[in-house]
Amino acid sequence: MAETYALRVQIESHEYDGEFYLVGDGYGTPADVLDNVAADHLLQITNAPRIEEYLLDVLKHGENTDEAEYEATDNNVECWIHVDVSYQRYAFGVGDSVFEFSSEPTKSEIASTVTQLQS
Repeated sequence: MAETYALRVQIESHEYDGEFYLVGDGYGTPADVLDNVAADHLLQITNAPRIEEYLLDVLKHGENTDEAEYEATDNNVECWIHVDVSYQRYAFGVGDSVFEFSSEPTKSEIASTVTQLQS
């Protein structure tokens, strides 16, 4: 049986305020989800000229799922990303643990957080 993750992506900005959901297989720890899924989304968000471009890219690739499927998923790990574009605040969370990043997370900062999660 494959390990399943559920990732909620919450975005606040002047253009968009809402959340969407990602569900997938292959990653069963918070460190794995951050390293292999959430990191890509955090970096895409920070590199997008406008948040709409990031959102359209996610929709175009069909990565997102609806809330009902997200809620019904029997997952091994449930994580979230929260991004406040206007105030440049980025966070990754699992359970009661919240890991905040600098104004724009870098690959090395994300890697450091992955290491923290693994310990």
